[in-house]
Amino acid sequence: MTPQVLAIIMAVVLLIAVVILLRSYVLPEKYAVIWIVASIVAIVLSAWPGLLSTVSRFFGISSPINLLFVGGFFVVLLLLMQISLELARTRDELRKVVQRIALEQEARRSQDDD
Repeated sequence: MTPQVLAIIMAVVLLIAVVILLRSYVLPEKYAVIWIVASIVAIVLSAWPGLLSTVSRFFGISSPINLLFVGGFFVVLLLLMQISLELARTRDELRKVVQRIALEQEARRSQDDD
């Protein structure tokens, strides 16, 4: 088995895994989009390895593997940004819920005192 065939198989397995996780509601849609795009790009680059060299020459990058690392780094940054935004949103929702519960408990205590 050549490395190209192995890379294609691995990329297809990744795409199938993402679709299965998406269909079983384990992976939310907002995260699945990036993984689906990444796996499709991996399939395309595995099927046509000369494409990576052409794109790297277009951007003026001397080695195609450097373009691959830059692309991977960019994907990781996108995932990190998405997770950070989700964390901030969850923190705000939690703060609101805790404040609402505290107000309800205070209202109950004042009713019990009367």
